[in-house]
Amino acid sequence: MLQRGTSLVVFLCLISVSTALYTVAQTPEDFYERGMQAVSKGEYPEALQHLQRAVEQETGFAKAHAALGTIYLQLGNFIEAEVALKRALNIAPDLLQATSNLALLYTKTARLDDAIGIYRDILRRHPDSLQVWLGIAAAYQQADRFSEAIEAYHKSLNRSPNHTAAMTNLASCYEAIKQQEKAIHYYKAALTLAPNLPMANGNLGAIYQQQGELDKALPLLAEAVRLNPNFTAARYSLGLTLTKKREFQRAAEEYQRVTAQQPDHVGAHYNLAQALFRLRQVEAGSRAMDTYRRLNAIAQEIDTRERAILIEPNNPQKQYQLGLTYEKYGKSDKAMAAYQAAMRLQPQFAAAHYKLAQFYFRTRKLDEAEAAYLQTIALEPEQAAPHAGLAAVYYLQGRLDDAFVEYSTALAHNPSLATAHAGHAAIHHRRGELDEAIAAYQAALALDAAAHYALNGLARLYIQKRAQIQDAVAYAEKAFRLAPAPQYLQTLALAYFQAGEHQSALKAIQTAIKMEPENEAFQQTLAEIQESDEKTK
Repeated sequence: MLQRGTSLVVFLCLISVSTALYTVAQTPEDFYERGMQAVSKGEYPEALQHLQRAVEQETGFAKAHAALGTIYLQLGNFIEAEVALKRALNIAPDLLQATSNLALLYTKTARLDDAIGIYRDILRRHPDSLQVWLGIAAAYQQADRFSEAIEAYHKSLNRSPNHTAAMTNLASCYEAIKQQEKAIHYYKAALTLAPNLPMANGNLGAIYQQQGELDKALPLLAEAVRLNPNFTAARYSLGLTLTKKREFQRAAEEYQRVTAQQPDHVGAHYNLAQALFRLRQVEAGSRAMDTYRRLNAIAQEIDTRERAILIEPNNPQKQYQLGLTYEKYGKSDKAMAAYQAAMRLQPQFAAAHYKLAQFYFRTRKLDEAEAAYLQTIALEPEQAAPHAGLAAVYYLQGRLDDAFVEYSTALAHNPSLATAHAGHAAIHHRRGELDEAIAAYQAALALDAAAHYALNGLARLYIQKRAQIQDAVAYAEKAFRLAPAPQYLQTLALAYFQAGEHQSALKAIQTAIKMEPENEAFQQTLAEIQESDEKTK
């Protein structure tokens, strides 16, 4: 089975609005109507502004809270969506829009038991709702409860016999329980009604490929990737089909596209290597095989952790270890889900709260990061790292006094924490206390000579003071070697410029711009260097 493309339906009740033009919206209802009008045009930022005005004027306006939650859900901001939807339900517990979308949110965030419970409750009150049957079917399917999903999709089709998404998802469920003939039947039924369905074409083609019916498989898979060039699973099956037909050049090209779309696709690297060997491209085949071996080792490590969860699904430590493994290999979303699962099983699991806080901080969700760090500190107040993390949040929020206190607390618990010394230095710098900042950065580097953030900060200070410029160049060069961030190149460009090495400065800032083309500060630095060069001509 290639893809479980479940049909998740967002409930958004659009009201009819008057065509009269309002000069100024004065009432909460006016703002709500304008928000719904903006939603109907797909203008979500404007809709959010109007709806936020509506709930500011009338905090008990349930429909406006529900609409806010729905928009946040569509935009993928699940935290804000959950807050808004729950506010709506606290005000109006029977509001179908909010209840249904909360269930959908739980489905999207893998809280499937909660989603199913809500859908069941809705169906007791609205047993003929097609969208709710589709919603609970999707939740069952995502939870691998395929028999129940199949029953729910059949109930959906009883209410809407030509619903192609339900047919396709039903086929996918039959495929999951190895009832291939029924899967084929429903994929074909969906394609009879809508021939341009990528998922139905791709999944049906994959079944035929597995059954060895290559002439049936090939056109379906080719059509799937034509309709959706990013349908990686279909493209991989297309490669397998071409391999079996001994069309190795075309197969290799498809496998290369798969690995470009999904660099950690173990099977694609293996089969690419085999195709290249068949084409007598031994060197390229060997490189692909080396990549396969590396990725296969990673996959086996992840598989071991995932199997541990299957054996002990209610063990928070196993969930946490799975999160660490996902994070180790850059699978951030899966890591976050594992940490959240650990916390649900053991709410006092401080290490999981800390990992979640770090994730929120890296993604600049500062309010969520603050809450997670505070929870970690409440559980383990004498750990230095959470205090330093909270301080970093406060620093980015401009709360310098609070940040300084938290860095000081971190150092009280662990005087050797280089990041906390560097945090103090950054605050001193922002306050214009340059000598204190230099001393704090030097303290950080005495503890960790590879602290690239401290090297960069110290170089910036020397540039600002127009002192020890050769040291600034050396520090900036070392910072970039340790962590090739474009911001460090900007520092290096400024250091080169002050040192009179204008060509090196231009090269450094131009490289930074290539790495981050939209950064206005980099553009400004380039303009200043070029303007200075013009004046000296």
